[in-house]
Amino acid sequence: MDRRNFLKNMLGTGLAAGSGLGFGPLFNPLAHANHAGDGTRRPTLVVIFQRGGCDGLNTVVPFADTEYYNLRPTIGIAEPNPNDPLSALLLDDPTGNHVDFFGLHPSLSELHSIYNAGDMAIMPAVHYPNNSHSHFASQDFIETGAQNRELDGWLNRHLATVQANAQLQAVHFGGSLSKALRGDVPVQSFSFINNFNLGLGSQDEATLTNTVLPVYNSTPQNPSEYQQLVHQYGQVLFNNLSVAASIDTGSYVPENGATYPGGSYGRRLRETAQLIKSDVGLELVTIDIGGWDTHSGQGGAETNGRQARRFREFAGGINALYTDLGNRMDDVIILTMTEFGRTAKENGSAGTDHGNASSWFMVGKNIGNGIHGAWPGLGSTELARGRFLDFSINYRDVMGDILIGHMGHTPAEVATLLPGHTYQPVGLFG
Repeated sequence: MDRRNFLKNMLGTGLAAGSGLGFGPLFNPLAHANHAGDGTRRPTLVVIFQRGGCDGLNTVVPFADTEYYNLRPTIGIAEPNPNDPLSALLLDDPTGNHVDFFGLHPSLSELHSIYNAGDMAIMPAVHYPNNSHSHFASQDFIETGAQNRELDGWLNRHLATVQANAQLQAVHFGGSLSKALRGDVPVQSFSFINNFNLGLGSQDEATLTNTVLPVYNSTPQNPSEYQQLVHQYGQVLFNNLSVAASIDTGSYVPENGATYPGGSYGRRLRETAQLIKSDVGLELVTIDIGGWDTHSGQGGAETNGRQARRFREFAGGINALYTDLGNRMDDVIILTMTEFGRTAKENGSAGTDHGNASSWFMVGKNIGNGIHGAWPGLGSTELARGRFLDFSINYRDVMGDILIGHMGHTPAEVATLLPGHTYQPVGLFG
């Protein structure tokens, strides 16, 4: 076990050790003065990762592409029809580029309402060149923001450039820390907020804290890199324990009539809203939702279909967070992503196999509402390798738009944060 992993295990579940990229704990070359941890609002990014590879062609349905129904004779979604509740939900495109071309799966009605309110950008064909069909490799490529599994996460690199003076700057809700947040800046992983504790009685926890915390808060003379890491991880651990203990999730009442779906996904989005409203300086949240690896029995529009059920939970959680936050959505962006889409043609098991491009969404105020990116097409000469939807938006350009338009970076800084990529704006912020 290397020293960084030893520190991670010693200092607490969910604290990620660094990757050795060179962004050390005191590295702060691009520090932004506008990221204050004084209780004032800061831009917040919530990233929801659809683990398993979500089929984009039945998410954002290209009903006007004549090949769609030839490729999907049993699981295709019917073109929009106001008299058919199982037909696609028409996406009027304010940009005028894709009028009467796309619709949403009918189980995504709670996203459709956000789109119609002018607060959602839709990207039907997002991916990367020379793609992998491995879940784990593709997830790592995307979450590094560099298509290099050896690098740390794109969001951790961002954290290394800002002043870490918030009460709680970043968090992953779930099991293992997301790759996007792994790196030399310590980040906490919570299953749920109030489950994060030392497993001790209040008196014993106070005794331990009062004994150990002064050690972490002291400044060693001529510290080595690993001494610095020990102190940094310890400070973050005890700070996060304090923040978690101060928040009563049991008494929280969502606002504006928001109703979160049951299960861990809905609960984690609900706790995300509570953390944002608590003004602890939260800047980054990552949340996973699985169940998208639909090799068989994917279903089409029917409400009990495998994909349709996942869509209702997925969309319901986003709509609840959007509704609950109200005017705080002025400072919040919700980004959804998945590691790859599925084959254009349905398989013999009424499902789809690992593919290339898929649909990503971005929700927020003052964004470029509409449908972004050219449509690659489903014709035999248009499909990548004759089987897969090609991409028209490189995922790193989505990240670049957010880093500049929401997180306050410059194009020059994006070149450092997304190494090896020449950034081309998508236009997600108008």
